Amino acid sequence: MRSRGFRRGFTLLELLLALALLGSLLVALNVFVFSMAEVWGKGRDERLFSQHARAVTTHLEELLRSAALGPGGGGLEIKEVRQENGGEQPEIAFTLAEGSRLLAWPEQALPDVEISVAVDTRDKKGLILHWQSVLETRRESEAPRTTVVSPFVESLGWDYYDESFKRWETLDEPKREPDGTYLVPQRLRVRFVLGQFKAERVVRVPVRGEGATDY
Repeated sequence: MRSRGFRRGFTLLELLLALALLGSLLVALNVFVFSMAEVWGKGRDERLFSQHARAVTTHLEELLRSAALGPGGGGLEIKEVRQENGGEQPEIAFTLAEGSRLLAWPEQALPDVEISVAVDTRDKKGLILHWQSVLETRRESEAPRTTVVSPFVESLGWDYYDESFKRWETLDEPKREPDGTYLVPQRLRVRFVLGQFKAERVVRVPVRGEGATDY
């Protein structure tokens, strides 16, 4: 007579333990997947933010170089520019014969465009260009048009080289001479902010004080 092998199924407790273990493994897997996705997403966002800051800085440098050294430029100056609220603020300004590719004209584009660079802190528009053509008939009574270059610029720093102490100083506003005229800086510091990401880029202005060096 052959003996029968003993076969036993899983008890209810064993099934519950197995399901609990499987559930824990799935939760751990999901946490890992979402954590990796979050890390990857943050890295990608940071790279895009850095690329944006670099592109904005490069374009601003090209604008200033064209104004100071290009055939269609009229040099750089700091002047009070009329704002939309009726007030004025000092901005680095220049004139370009052909304007800029960022400027969107409502009608036919005009030559000899006066452009100035500013940061709009009131409406939080970021880095902007104020602009209008010298040929516009209502330019004396109307504020310049506004083009947003980057909404992520929080502020500008104005770098001046101090010949007396042979060092750089960064100001929150442009420096003035004793007679009240503004001095064009040797560099601008463009400060970008987007959530937890921050960046500061230096724009070299092609008007330098004697003895100034790159940094």
